[in-house]
Amino acid sequence: MQTSQQLIHSLILLLGTHDPEEKKKVADELWENLHSNNGSPLPITLNDRAYFLYKGGAENVMLVGDWTYWQPAINLQKIEHTDLFYGIQEFHPTARLQYKLIVDGNWILDPSNTHTSIEGFGQNSEFWMPKYRDESWLEPHSPVVHHGNIKRLEFNSKLLGEKREIFLYTPEYKHTNGFSLPLLIVHDGAEAITIGKFHHILDNLQAAGKIPPCAALFITPKDRIGEYALNASYPEFCINEALYEALAQWKKWNVPISEDSSKRSVTGASLGGLLATKTSLQFPKDIGVCIAQSPSYWWNQAEIFHSPYLKNAPKVEFHLQTGTICDAQKMTESMFHRLKHLGANVMYQEFHQSHTWGNWRTNLASALQSWLSPMSIPNHIQS
Repeated sequence: MQTSQQLIHSLILLLGTHDPEEKKKVADELWENLHSNNGSPLPITLNDRAYFLYKGGAENVMLVGDWTYWQPAINLQKIEHTDLFYGIQEFHPTARLQYKLIVDGNWILDPSNTHTSIEGFGQNSEFWMPKYRDESWLEPHSPVVHHGNIKRLEFNSKLLGEKREIFLYTPEYKHTNGFSLPLLIVHDGAEAITIGKFHHILDNLQAAGKIPPCAALFITPKDRIGEYALNASYPEFCINEALYEALAQWKKWNVPISEDSSKRSVTGASLGGLLATKTSLQFPKDIGVCIAQSPSYWWNQAEIFHSPYLKNAPKVEFHLQTGTICDAQKMTESMFHRLKHLGANVMYQEFHQSHTWGNWRTNLASALQSWLSPMSIPNHIQS
């Protein structure tokens, strides 16, 4: 199996070859080396560059991805006398990104890249730059993983005037006197389970002893923009109705949920990150921790920066995360400084990723570990 450096050397040799027959021979050898012995999947990455290749009888091939705001902007160049197209892009060495190819107008996954990422609108091809390290905890790190139980419930919301759906995740834990479970409230609840795989992250962190057993309440919206960004009553619905119903159900099951606000966190991404921030600021006695991922703080002319509830910021612990590539970096950094100025305890993280579920599910574990103090976990179930 050839190294990335050897493959790139072959590409450079190909580009410098002028004889048509020799060029075709070098192109075929390069493609064969790429696919032999499970060779390096495309794109080829080295240092801060990614080399994209496509082989086929197309007239036009374009590259579209996180870094183009998913707008067709990059044409792959056809290598004369071959059926190969190529393009070179520069990224941070720790970047993790998604993309597609547009072949003669058809949007497709890269057929030479087996790595894909599921998003709300389907799958994308995915690649990691050489220094990216996966710390997502999407996969088990322990020989035995005790999976939490997820139950779907419906209840009638008086505030919203209709039935609403929630999911209750209850982990495996040791029953000891005085012990109660911390609680994570998750916006975009159904997608956080089906696409974000947040329950798997909780399972795997708990199995490895990285966090204590933690319950989770997944709240699903119906009119996402209307509720998350425009409905001033929605934070109240989350706490006084959804959380109330969940706590009542856990009580019926004899599951102890902590009443300590520092052991209750709310998380969300994008508009959900905006909502998580608003919810924690409005109800700091109920929720003492906020994990906001790529929060859409610009909505409604950035009104969150003028919220009267910002006075409650010192009562809340904030974990702000954002991507640096076509994401919410500028506004999230501004909120970090605003909250610090107000006296809040704030953790701020930037990742060389974009505004995707891929970003949020790969970095949730970092915030969970920061919140739940991995140094002392007396109720961890030993494998």
